[in-house]
Parts: sequence; structure tokens; C-alpha cells
Amino acid sequence: MPKIDRRDALKFALAAPMVLAAGRLGAQEAGATWPTRPVQVITGFGPGGGGDIATRVTFQAVSEVLKQPMVVENRTGGNSLVAAQAVLGLPHDGYGFLMNGLQQLVTPLLMKDLPINFHADFQPVSQIVKYPETISVAKDSQWKTFGELMEYAKANPGRIRYGTSGVGGVPHIVAEAIQLYGGVKFRNISYRVATEIARDVVGGQLDLAVLNVSTLTPMIQADKVRLLAVGNDARLEQFPDVPTLAELGLPKANHADWGGVFTPSDVPADIVSKMQAAIAKAAKMPSAYDKLAAQGTIMVGSSTADFKAFLANWQGIVEEVVREAKITL
Repeated sequence: MPKIDRRDALKFALAAPMVLAAGRLGAQEAGATWPTRPVQVITGFGPGGGGDIATRVTFQAVSEVLKQPMVVENRTGGNSLVAAQAVLGLPHDGYGFLMNGLQQLVTPLLMKDLPINFHADFQPVSQIVKYPETISVAKDSQWKTFGELMEYAKANPGRIRYGTSGVGGVPHIVAEAIQLYGGVKFRNISYRVATEIARDVVGGQLDLAVLNVSTLTPMIQADKVRLLAVGNDARLEQFPDVPTLAELGLPKANHADWGGVFTPSDVPADIVSKMQAAIAKAAKMPSAYDKLAAQGTIMVGSSTADFKAFLANWQGIVEEVVREAKITL
């Protein structure tokens, strides 16, 4: 993927109003020829984590499909609000997309008086990946099974320390659901990026990690962590002996993390359709699928209709956990 430096990015930004005007004069024509220049993809995921890696690998493949560079930029902060505002601040001409996760649904529940409307201002394009969650401890931890962990947690409320890199993200929702429906209480410690959580579990600063497989892969490969459970619809092929949270009696906590693509709601439908088709094709390319699969990330490349149904289902789940667990920022 050709590299776009900051000066080139600035040129694109300065040229944007003219492009927007041209797009509004003839949306059908724009959709027919789109894309004719680099497309910007902004993500709220931090550099180096599972979401960032999935974004870059996926859009490398998308760039090959569409024959145009995909310029990926990290804009962390505000529970994805910073990234979302950055996308909405670009011309709504099909050259700006948002890669986001559960924050797309949960941020409006946690933050009041938002300057944007996540539901009305954005339209879904495609779910591109899912990342099975892991409940893990250091290799030398006293807990050998999830049952032992929960037994200790019930006897010692608030003693088990776990980290989260984003309030309301899937790892946080899963951890809160385990506590809510498992009748235990952990102590949450905030981090800026997920990779620091994996490091501190191994180092002993944390007792427990709720992280997706992709983020935890380096520690798994180094044999420094023990997986006690996974959040996924089935056991993982690479960890057949590790039970799902549903098997362990916590079906409402049994969720995989995910990442999907959104774009401003007034972007023409034919451009959205073209991007969705490119993502679906990229999801089947060995150069992308195999690379992410090796890190425990599963490519999806869903239709827009399926992604909308997926989001509607998740909305109910997250609203219940946020309400019952009294999650706040």
C-alpha cells in the first residue's frame, strides 16, 4: 500500500471542499467512478492492538481490490468520539470511513450531550472481523481453571485486578457481565492501550486479562499466559480444551469482540455498496484472511443488511449490561 505522508494528507484535506461540491452535483456519476483517489479510514483503536492490526490488514487488501490507496489513521480518545468526529469533519463524498467496534453503540449510552449522533450521523457498511475474547491469567497464576478463579473472587470481593483500555468496549462489557451474572466483583484498572494490559498480567501488576486473542497472541506464543475461558459461539480450534463462557454457565457474557466499517449517513448508497463488496472480497483473500487467522482474528466481510441486524442484536445486549452493571465513564 503506497504510503501517504502528512503533507499529502494535508493536500487531500485542502482539496476536499471542491471534491464534495463535485460529488453533490452528481452523486450517481461519483458512485460510478468511485474511487478515483486515496480513501481515508479513521479508527479509534490504539496502535498495535488487535483492532488496529485488523484495520490495516483488511484495508491493504481492499486497496488491492479497488486499485486505490487506503490511508489508515488512528484517532484515539473519547470512547471513539474523536475518531467519529474526524470522519464527520471530512467531506461526505465516499472518501472517509470509520472503523469502529462496540463503542459505536455504547458511547451514546455513557456520554451525555454528545456533539454528534452516532446512530443518525453514520450508516453501517460491513462487519469486517470478529475477535474471540479470552479470559486469561499469567502462566504461574494460582488459578488453573475458570471455576477456581470465580471461587476465589466470590470469597474475596474486589481483590482480583483486571484492566480495560476502553470503558464500554467488548472486553469491558464481557468483564462486567461475568461479574454481574457470576455474582463476583473485580477491581477495574484503566489503561490507554490493550497491549499494556497483556504485559502487566504477565508481569503480575494485574491478576486477570479480558482481551481478544489477537491482542494476546504474542503472550500466548511465548507461553506466558493461561487461557481459562473464551468468549465465542464455539470453542476455538487452536484451543480445543478451553471452554466458552456459555459452557461455564455465563451465556450473557459469551461474546466475541468485533470491528466494523461505518460512513456518514448521507454518503451515496452506490458508494457504500462498492465499499461493502470490496470488503467482502478482501475477507476471502489469503493475504488478509490467513494473516489475521494466525493471530486469532476471524474475517467476516458481512453484507450491510447482516451488519445492521448484528448491530440491532448487540444494542439490546449492551443496554442491559450498561444498565444493570451501572457502567459510567
